[in-house]
Amino acid sequence: MWLHVFLQEAQNKGNYGKTIETAQGIAKRGRTSKKSYFSIFGKMKVTRYLYYIGNVSFVPLDIVLNLPVRCYSYFLSEFANLLNINGAYENASGLLRKFFSVKLSISASETISSESSDRYEDYYDLKNRLPKLESEEDYVVVSFDGKGVPMIKAEAAKIVARQGKGEKKQKKKEALVGVKYDVNANVRTAEEVADNLVYPDKKEDKNETGKPAKAQNIRYIASVEKPKRKVMEEIHEEVKDESFNNKPLVCVMDGALHLWNLFKDVFKDIENKVLILDIIHVLEYIWIIAHIKHKEGSDEGKRYVHKKLLLILQGKIASYIMELQREMLSKKWKKTQSDKFLKVTTYLKNHKEYMKYNQYLSEGYPIGSGVVESACSHVVKDRMEISGARWGINGSDSILKLRSVAKSKDWDEYWEFFTAQAKNNTFFPDEYNLMNVPEKMVA
Repeated sequence: MWLHVFLQEAQNKGNYGKTIETAQGIAKRGRTSKKSYFSIFGKMKVTRYLYYIGNVSFVPLDIVLNLPVRCYSYFLSEFANLLNINGAYENASGLLRKFFSVKLSISASETISSESSDRYEDYYDLKNRLPKLESEEDYVVVSFDGKGVPMIKAEAAKIVARQGKGEKKQKKKEALVGVKYDVNANVRTAEEVADNLVYPDKKEDKNETGKPAKAQNIRYIASVEKPKRKVMEEIHEEVKDESFNNKPLVCVMDGALHLWNLFKDVFKDIENKVLILDIIHVLEYIWIIAHIKHKEGSDEGKRYVHKKLLLILQGKIASYIMELQREMLSKKWKKTQSDKFLKVTTYLKNHKEYMKYNQYLSEGYPIGSGVVESACSHVVKDRMEISGARWGINGSDSILKLRSVAKSKDWDEYWEFFTAQAKNNTFFPDEYNLMNVPEKMVA
């Protein structure tokens, strides 16, 4: 249907008479102009008439046929984008050549994705202003974590990092990954959690509410280019209109104190919030002590970890810190062992305000940052760290934006928004049926 209309109108060159009436006034026909058009059917030149209102020119035929501003058709662009965000640009070009005999260069493929991400902020600004359906889940949760992206030499040279003797120069720039999701309460006992984490072969995933505790309505964000504050502010926009009168905003993160401090500042307008240290990171620190006191892989080591984790989950973090301090002073340890004791006690002291696990478990809050850590893999790593990939700032951010849209299940809506914005049709209202074309088809 669309190809028939395209050929018919292209033969007419968009000649709709010497003058036509538009929303901006009477337009006069001028000279013809050629436009390159690149679709899955190949490349071609479309000759069409320009029309003028004063010094402003426009092309009615482009509006009728919904031709893109750039030469690449919207279908080809979307197809290329979906390939680009899931695999190497080279693979995308190869698949287009194999199945459609379309020779799209790697640079053209990069350009398409770069320009296709331009409406990312506009789309989410609009979406956040629209009324939202009330969540059926019990809690709104946010989480943040960093993931390195391998950079091209020119970008890597700009990365300033503290280097010790013998350390290599930084070749990655950190992307901050943010997630917002909804989840139901999952009330557990300290014993259940300790058993599940230390003896996973006996794991039982119980949920006393009878409702699934799986993350729902996940919004993903990842950016290399934006400052960390901007990424957090973007997640803040997602939750700022939620009601936290009867339930808190829950934040689960690892031990990066600069992120905790930044979170407190960005989300300071939300008074009812709970900050939780990821329990898996706590578990890793207990294992450090276990390996000092017991042989790695031993049953004694596991029993020690289980016992101390249970103590922490019962809200007795201060007792464990005191115990570690006494042990550190009770005998003469090797320097490496003393350093590890100091490292663990310092970590626990710095984060104890986020370790009220007895309260968290009784309220059914999530205590693991698995959702954002998973996002670090499937939003960032799975594409940005494919074999041989090296990125510039702009190119990496374009792909991360588009992957975030797709992983957030917003792709179809975003692409409709993107193509609608790209039309920029101020000359004919939507109901105006120029040339009696019954329906505009997407080029």
